[in-house]
Amino acid sequence: MRAVLTSVPSRAPRRRRGARARWFDWMTAPALIILAGVVGYPIAEAVIVSFSNYSLEMPVHNFVGGANYRQLYHDPLFWESLRNTVIFTGVSVAVAMLLGLVLALALERLTGPWRFIRGVLLTPWAVPVIVVAFLFEFMFTNPGGITNALLERTGIIGSPIPWLTQPGWAMVAVIIANVWTTAPFFLLIFTAALGGVPTEVTEAARIDRAGTWSMITQIKLPYLRSAALVGALLMIIQNFNSFPLIWAMTQGGPAYGTTTLVIYVYELAFTSFKLGYASAIGIVWLALLVIIASLFIRVLRSRPA
Repeated sequence: MRAVLTSVPSRAPRRRRGARARWFDWMTAPALIILAGVVGYPIAEAVIVSFSNYSLEMPVHNFVGGANYRQLYHDPLFWESLRNTVIFTGVSVAVAMLLGLVLALALERLTGPWRFIRGVLLTPWAVPVIVVAFLFEFMFTNPGGITNALLERTGIIGSPIPWLTQPGWAMVAVIIANVWTTAPFFLLIFTAALGGVPTEVTEAARIDRAGTWSMITQIKLPYLRSAALVGALLMIIQNFNSFPLIWAMTQGGPAYGTTTLVIYVYELAFTSFKLGYASAIGIVWLALLVIIASLFIRVLRSRPA
């Protein structure tokens, strides 16, 4: 009898835990069904189309196997657009993150009415991207752009810079515009993360007479690591998919100097109507983002918060 009584409580919790687990699974079923329809179906359709020569001019699925992927491997424009995407994304995220970190640390101790400065610096993030693109296109226009006029008047340059008419300078121009509109995002997340630094830790460091540089590198930066990783991942995904800024400023030119993957896929799908080949590039593009996201999540899980 004692053995029976002692065994009853151990079975009840298991049954309740199992019931809760099954109920939780049923609760997520509607969301999973919606995601399968909204996200899963387009991806599955893109995979199917990528193995055909489907075109808007001839809407017939003719299976061609891996021909599109073989063509992609030998396509110089694909590799150039991939290189441009990596440069645009990597430089934009690195510069915007550094700028946002510096601003967050510099404005950390603002109190009272001076806090409005932080709100003003967040304004570029709220400006529509298409407006940012036209603004910077006007600034970098040669002749007549304010950028060249200011640089020449201050003696920094002797002749106008071909910002939007030379591939290298065009990439610099779109990166500057992108940094201007994305740096406030990092300012916001770093400001929030700085608010989570324990006051006991900072007060103890001040008692030990820690300098400003030591306070930043040894106390504050470790607490900002998770925020930096999450912010970098979100911005990498956003910049990989950035279309309106580049298209409005340069349309991928000049001479494919600012053509990224999203621009190249758009031109293939809606200018050349090669949906099969565009879908193959889209699948490779998606795979790259999944790999990058997986690496970031692994690093985030392996590091302490």
